[in-house]
Amino acid sequence: MKQIMYANNLINIGERAGSGVSNIFNVWADEGWEEPVIEERFDPDRTVLSLSFKKKVTKKSGEKKWRKKSDEKKVTKKTQEKYDAIFNAMQPEWWYKASEFEAIAGVKESRIKVLLKDMLELGLIESTGSTKGKMYKKLNKI
Repeated sequence: MKQIMYANNLINIGERAGSGVSNIFNVWADEGWEEPVIEERFDPDRTVLSLSFKKKVTKKSGEKKWRKKSDEKKVTKKTQEKYDAIFNAMQPEWWYKASEFEAIAGVKESRIKVLLKDMLELGLIESTGSTKGKMYKKLNKI
């Protein structure tokens, strides 16, 4: 830690009060980046601070329900609302065309098809038919 404080002091970062390293950790947490890693090495003695600019992956309880298992992609609040609107509008035993959800979700048919594809991957609905005659039905798993 002393070496990091000394290095920060050489480039006029920090107040020699030991807050420089904690400030780095705070900034990384505020930005949502992966936590910095401090590693001590010997022969020769070194202290290495590794800083990553990758966003850290967090799991929130509300996201898991609508998260794709295949790629663990996060779902935005707006997309979540579209999923809910489509899912809640479906009756369990009825088959629907993609175009029937345009007004319900407030998006165009091309976006509806993407949402329905995601819902298929999530196992919330099933489909039948080919491209033009494709129909969707709600599954009773939830």
